[in-house]
Amino acid sequence: MITAIKELGEMVLKSQNKTLLDVLIENPNQEGRYSKIATIDFTIKEDDIEYEKVRLEEYDDSKINRYLFTDTSGNAPGYTPAAKITEVTKTFNGKIKSWFKVLDDRTIKIDQKNKTFLQNIRNILEEKSDEIIAEVEKIRKDIPKREGLSLILKFNVDGDSKYIGDLDIFKSILLQLHNKKYQKIHSKDKVCSICGQKKKMIFGTVDTYKFYTIDKPGYIAGGFNEKESWRNYPVCKECMLALEEGKRYLENELTFKFYGLEYQLIPNFIIGNEFVKKEVREIFENASKLISLKKETKKRFIGDEDEILDYLAKAEDTMTVNFLFLKKANSAERILLLIEDVFPSHLREIFNAKDKVDETFNENFTFKNIRSFMSKSDSNKKDNDLDTYFLDITDRIFTGRPVDLGFLYGLIMKKVREEFVNDRNYKNAIKDGLMTVAFLEKLKLIKMEVVPMEERIFDSFFAKYGPSFETPLKKGLVLLGALTELLLRKQYSDREAKPFMKNLKGLKMDEKDIKGLLPKVQNKLEEYDSFDKGKRLLAKEVSNYLLLAGDNWNMSVDEINFYFVCGINLADELTNIIYKKEEEEKTNGKHC
Repeated sequence: MITAIKELGEMVLKSQNKTLLDVLIENPNQEGRYSKIATIDFTIKEDDIEYEKVRLEEYDDSKINRYLFTDTSGNAPGYTPAAKITEVTKTFNGKIKSWFKVLDDRTIKIDQKNKTFLQNIRNILEEKSDEIIAEVEKIRKDIPKREGLSLILKFNVDGDSKYIGDLDIFKSILLQLHNKKYQKIHSKDKVCSICGQKKKMIFGTVDTYKFYTIDKPGYIAGGFNEKESWRNYPVCKECMLALEEGKRYLENELTFKFYGLEYQLIPNFIIGNEFVKKEVREIFENASKLISLKKETKKRFIGDEDEILDYLAKAEDTMTVNFLFLKKANSAERILLLIEDVFPSHLREIFNAKDKVDETFNENFTFKNIRSFMSKSDSNKKDNDLDTYFLDITDRIFTGRPVDLGFLYGLIMKKVREEFVNDRNYKNAIKDGLMTVAFLEKLKLIKMEVVPMEERIFDSFFAKYGPSFETPLKKGLVLLGALTELLLRKQYSDREAKPFMKNLKGLKMDEKDIKGLLPKVQNKLEEYDSFDKGKRLLAKEVSNYLLLAGDNWNMSVDEINFYFVCGINLADELTNIIYKKEEEEKTNGKHC
């Protein structure tokens, strides 16, 4: 994964001619929350510098290199006196004033003229602290709380506005601080763990991803000597630069929404990117082309912006894609799931299976259907607690590993039962489950038993859903579910209530309950004078299939009830068949 991110970074650096400085500069408004900047303004006249006031201005993307924003998490200052404001006093003291401690660092090379210049700013910030903090707080109060505010220095030089990025001294110090951070633990003439080449210098503190750390003894190879930690993860300067840019590009351009989660899409050019078609390669080299692709309007499947996967599915198997699910908490990062080496050919199989399900159900099947019963174990819970299950089935879909059908039935029925008992729209939950099972069967991730049977009236109906219903027991359960639904509709029509539902035992019926249910349904239909020819035909087929199923079904309660509720959901299709047949028989009788 790290190598793939590094190679992506190399592509971007090459195509956009980026320097180390370009890589280190951050966009404070990347997520659109920090659209305003408070500038601490100074006037420079020859060798004299004076404080003016704090002003508010709109963030401008074209000035990103001039802002020279490199804010870091935590309380320590970044590489430049620029920061996102958390608490005004805390940010000003910890991120702006504290930055000038570089003047006390003898390892940072600053000529005398610039040292004097920076010391003057330092003195003014110290002297005017209360005034500056008050002005910034006034600006902060006038901005809605949901909007962020950044704080930087700005200079008026002979009538021209200059930001810290316009002054060479700030850029010089930025690069020196960056090098100092990584040179803290290094070694010479060693092999880089990423590119595999021997380099004059390698670093042991490359923490591009926060799930790697050397601040705990267990992470240090060969004992507790921090200076030897470079052995864990030696990285050369070139790979470090490419890795930083690769991560930035992933976060800015290749991070997608995934039903309450986020994933990063990492391309891996398995035989070198020069062998990948130019139009595919350019998607990852050129952000504008990627943005254009994101704006295409197609049926969603994977997430909010999944057109790129549909596009990559058409590519050749000269590349793979990795899916990285990360969870960020403060300054830490935790890998929730890494799906590696998914070939375009397998993406095609996934999309083809989706298309078949869409056609069968005349709906747009997405991962949202799966997520519906893999988000919360209880709808009253505030947070999702089934993310692990959802990520596991996602992993299995993209890697082609089998799915435990029994476990899946359990999750589906838990959701269906909750909706059913609370008299909510349980039919949507049934449909989500049925579509999911069909999708997984198309991908051959679950295996359905198929039992040859004589031709019967509902064969065309069952054939539509493929192997999902191809045993006598499953067919009998589906038809019984449909017949029960017709009774419930009749009750509601006559009484605006469904008292028969108590016989369904909260959809926890076992073999004995099901066998006793058919006569109960028939008797109730007789009582309502609604056991017409069509329903009699349906009941006859239920009896036929349940007799063929025999005894000792060897089917879990969840599975029994799943197929029963599938019948509830598909009742309209079955009634169309039985009453169409009845109408045809009447018509044929008239002709006779």
